[in-house]
Amino acid sequence: MSRPLESGIAVVALCAALSSCFLVPGGGGGGGTGGGTATSFTSGFATVRKDDRNLFVTDERDVNSPVQLTSTGGVSMPSFSRDGRQVVFARKVGQDTELAVVAVSGGTPTTVLRSTATQQNFRTPVFSPDGQRIAFAYDENTTSSSVGVVNVDGSNFRKVIGGSALAYASPSWFPDGQSLLVSTGNAGLMQTQVEKVDVTSGTPTPITNTLGLEALSIASRIVVSPDGKRAAFDGRVATGVTRIFVLDLATRMVTRQRDPSSGAVNDSAPAWVNANVFVFSSDEGGADQVYRQTVGNSNAVLAVPLAIEPAYIAPPAATDGGIPDGGP
Repeated sequence: MSRPLESGIAVVALCAALSSCFLVPGGGGGGGTGGGTATSFTSGFATVRKDDRNLFVTDERDVNSPVQLTSTGGVSMPSFSRDGRQVVFARKVGQDTELAVVAVSGGTPTTVLRSTATQQNFRTPVFSPDGQRIAFAYDENTTSSSVGVVNVDGSNFRKVIGGSALAYASPSWFPDGQSLLVSTGNAGLMQTQVEKVDVTSGTPTPITNTLGLEALSIASRIVVSPDGKRAAFDGRVATGVTRIFVLDLATRMVTRQRDPSSGAVNDSAPAWVNANVFVFSSDEGGADQVYRQTVGNSNAVLAVPLAIEPAYIAPPAATDGGIPDGGP
């Protein structure tokens, strides 16, 4: 296994030469309100604000002008459709959770599916590559979790796998739309394994039952790269904090991507920009922000200020190596 990379973060907010940074930093801007418009959005990020748990989209051409798409809070883990026109997210509504979809252009979110007494705690929804289905994790009882799929219109919900001795979470579509990469582990315990699951049959194929020399478990999500060759995940390490790791799906080698300057920092919720670049949340420096990093390069660059749980969508005519798999 590869040893962890030994370099700190390149914080753009403190960068002396701003022209050398990929994105211009800022205070996050005011943005619009829920039901507002983001018609100028062409490529960039869907994120959540930690303070109010609302959904924002931020065009990467101007990260100082995020547009707010929800106003009721409770949002987690957004994900773009492949065409970049919609965002799906999980949302807490009172004691319930729901999957909802909103247009990037703005408007009232549409509820796709709401939790019941036997299907609860909906989380980490992701669009299929064709935009017709949503895969997500949910709980069937107090100890076990499952992965299900549902049509975007709310029809044909079904469990793909889970709900027994093994608990499943964090689905991510492979580029062909036929299989999901998922994390799994003994019910009630940590997610310590990775499997590929056929969406139609629910048949699992083990990828790895070890997360390398450092990661003890997958904390919140694992995501397939646009070319289907890698997966990024946030792994919990022995000190209790989380770090970003990349798993080569062919060799099963796991590499930690950076060493923050402070050991108390949490890096979490990775998502892919293209086959070689990912983004993630970090609370380094006492502020929750989104950073961008190339695989194997330990320097990260500020991408979106005052934001967490990123998703990314490439420009319509992307030439940089791929389009995301419908989100994280």
